Amino acid sequence: MNTGVRRLLGFCALFLLSVTARHGDAADDFEAFKRQQMQGVQQIKQEFQEYKEKQDKEFADFLKSQWSEFDTYRGKERIKEPKPKRVPVVVLPPPPVPKPAPGSKPQPVPVTPPPVVYAPIVPAVLPPPPPQPKPIPLAGDMLEIEFFGNMVRFHFDQKWKDYRLSEGAKPEVMSAFWTMMSGTSYDVTVKEINDNSHTLKMDDWAGVTLWRSVVQALQPGRRSEQNLLLWYFLTKSGYDVRLGYAGSDVHLFVAMKQPVYSTKFTKVGNQVYYAVLAPDHGDSIRSFYTYDASYPEKLRAMDVQTAATGFTRTVSASRTLSFEYKGRQIKFTVPYDRRLVEYFDTFPQSDFDLYFDTDGSSLLKKSLFPDLQKYMTGMSPEEKVEFLLAFVQKAFAYKTDNDQFGRERYFFVEESMYFPYNDCEDRAIMFTWLVRELVGLKTVGLLYPGHMSAAVALPHTKPDYSTVGYKGVQYVIADPTYIGAPVGMPMPFYAKLKPSKVVEIR
Repeated sequence: MNTGVRRLLGFCALFLLSVTARHGDAADDFEAFKRQQMQGVQQIKQEFQEYKEKQDKEFADFLKSQWSEFDTYRGKERIKEPKPKRVPVVVLPPPPVPKPAPGSKPQPVPVTPPPVVYAPIVPAVLPPPPPQPKPIPLAGDMLEIEFFGNMVRFHFDQKWKDYRLSEGAKPEVMSAFWTMMSGTSYDVTVKEINDNSHTLKMDDWAGVTLWRSVVQALQPGRRSEQNLLLWYFLTKSGYDVRLGYAGSDVHLFVAMKQPVYSTKFTKVGNQVYYAVLAPDHGDSIRSFYTYDASYPEKLRAMDVQTAATGFTRTVSASRTLSFEYKGRQIKFTVPYDRRLVEYFDTFPQSDFDLYFDTDGSSLLKKSLFPDLQKYMTGMSPEEKVEFLLAFVQKAFAYKTDNDQFGRERYFFVEESMYFPYNDCEDRAIMFTWLVRELVGLKTVGLLYPGHMSAAVALPHTKPDYSTVGYKGVQYVIADPTYIGAPVGMPMPFYAKLKPSKVVEIR
């Protein structure tokens, strides 16, 4: 081996030793970096835990003493004026009799048949709600519940099930409850339930309703204990809720981003809280005691601007509908989602925009739309609107909410397929939905004193049409409650009135 080769091999050996040494140093540096990062993460976790514990302790201390008596107020009414007990039917004038020609014999005058009055359809037998199975214990610390057809699993602490509200002084009891809950692994359950809400694409109300199902499974039949648990879990989920007590009863009020109607409310500072979780809408709640302090973290009001229609597992029910159109009797059976109706039955009464903007279920659309489109083939847009108007006017029996439920209530489109009767706002919601979906025209709702109508932006208008201008668009009035009225004809009582509100539909 010559000198050059020996030198080259020696250089390579030194290089490899140097690389190996540097690699070892780098590996050691990386391991040290990882240890440092893990220590940083652990430190952050520890600091966050200490921060939470400090918050919970401060809040629990506030709860011991800072309580005051608050009044509740009667829920606001969206439609205050009385609605028509019976809906009018259009009486069209008989066609003019032509004058006989001079010298001709007078012809017998044809007898004009009386106007057709469409009797209410026979109410269907309401299908029962889907059965609600009991919670299933999966392990010592896990339950499974069914939520509108979805199976939801969550961990729990036995203390949550065993807790019983004592008869002691309420502020101290509430403070002790908060302290007890804060010492459990509540954050695991909060993440599990809120992850389920996100995965199923629920709206805010569905998410809160899921929490209500959770506490009902933990404390069946014990409303005060349920409200205590719900107060804690919703607060930890970031919702602005207010706990109160009156005598031995525990109440829960919720801050809402939008106004809620026909539901009692209270006001703490500048924030309005509604009894949306009370089974009687808060009617039985008079005055009550609640804490003056606010939770240390910023909490959010519940948002009910939209209602989800896709998270329920469908249970099919059906309704047979029939109506007359231009002398032809039309009849078909429409399946719809009974489980979605069950969910909507829990929804707080909100502004009209919510109901006009909410879609029907995919089951209802797949069944109802082809039945209607079959008869609209070859029609112009104006004729299609006329056909859909006749369908909503005549296929549903009319009854006011007070007569049917004893209180005001608005229907989502799915609910009009279920309940035996609907009234003016329900018909306007159904009609505008059909026009947008099947004809593709813009629509608005028109609110009058004691009445809700609708209007459509037709491609062409006629001189005798009654119209409403809104944001530069002329809408033709189409009243789904004025039986037999064609497009462009308002109810006589409202013909000269301007709507008090135009409901813009997205």
